[in-house]
Amino acid sequence: MPVKIIYHGHSNIEILSGSHIIQIDPFYTGNPLADVKADTSKAQFIFLTHAHEDHVGDTESIARRTGAIIAANYEIAVHFEKKGLKTAPMNHGGGKDFPFGHAFMTIAFHTSAFSDGSYGGQPGGWIIQTGGKTLYHAGDTALFGDMELIGKLFSIDLACLPIGDNFTMGPAHALLAAQMLKAKAVLPIHYNTWPPIAQDVAAFCRDLEAKHYIKGLVMKAGDSHAI
Repeated sequence: MPVKIIYHGHSNIEILSGSHIIQIDPFYTGNPLADVKADTSKAQFIFLTHAHEDHVGDTESIARRTGAIIAANYEIAVHFEKKGLKTAPMNHGGGKDFPFGHAFMTIAFHTSAFSDGSYGGQPGGWIIQTGGKTLYHAGDTALFGDMELIGKLFSIDLACLPIGDNFTMGPAHALLAAQMLKAKAVLPIHYNTWPPIAQDVAAFCRDLEAKHYIKGLVMKAGDSHAI
């Protein structure tokens, strides 16, 4: 089954798999790179890596309009459940079947709090398996050694890795992450949204292919790619 991803800037990834529409970190409003507005999203499933506003983003408005199920760590899921929305609480190391396939929550090294300062649980990443393909969205994270274990456990067709530095790993560490994960291709995320995370994405992708023979995807917001 063909699986298509659409990049909406920052860390906002849309996955189209058959009749299923999956969204990770739907940050549209306030995202200077976003190609469309939140009210265009038809997401049926929303996966959140952590509670920071540039990742939770437009989750509530989208879920109220589309009825999307929100998959997130326990604390974030409870936050949205109290608002009357449908949730799928998960946590590190746990997997769950969904109508589109399977999702597994990984660790991530970062922080997590809602915009009002309330606790957002521990940050994470997601393994999404759908249409015979495996996508890894690392969320906001530093480089960590267990990425090698993730690469052994899963055959990753596409890894979405932050390269912005400052708040997450930068290009040098993302190169190591891609190697450890043994990813077939990498989509750089979480860069160039604001000056503190400005990076040369083309240079990163050239290094990725030259040093590790891994395809790097230079995608602008609105671009799509078939996995």
